[in-house]
Amino acid sequence: MYQEDVLQRVVKPLNMTVFNGQKWVFQQDSAPAHKAKTTQEWLRRNVPAFVNAEDWPLGSPDLNPLVYKLWALLEEMACRKRHSNLDSLKRYLVKAAAEIPLEIMLVTIAEWPERLKACIGAEGSHFE
Repeated sequence: MYQEDVLQRVVKPLNMTVFNGQKWVFQQDSAPAHKAKTTQEWLRRNVPAFVNAEDWPLGSPDLNPLVYKLWALLEEMACRKRHSNLDSLKRYLVKAAAEIPLEIMLVTIAEWPERLKACIGAEGSHFE
């Protein structure tokens, strides 16, 4: 499900949309679906470059752009109104994700190398 709904439908098109064919590296956390051998193989075949599961720190929310920047924005955008059911919330989250300004995505991506340096300086410990 993760490979079809997220990787195939969202991540793969990033190459020609957000990144416009430029070189980029995909990273994810160590959730079980992300570490699965089939997911790792899918990434080898479908994205220009990615951080292998074995190379990613186990507990690294400080390095995950969704955690340190985008979830709060998605929550703010999607929860401006009260939702009567889970399907409504899901629709609004998808809509909100599509409406995140490109500038915010680019700034978030640009911050990542400094965050990585801070993580190394903290020897993998929490640094925020």
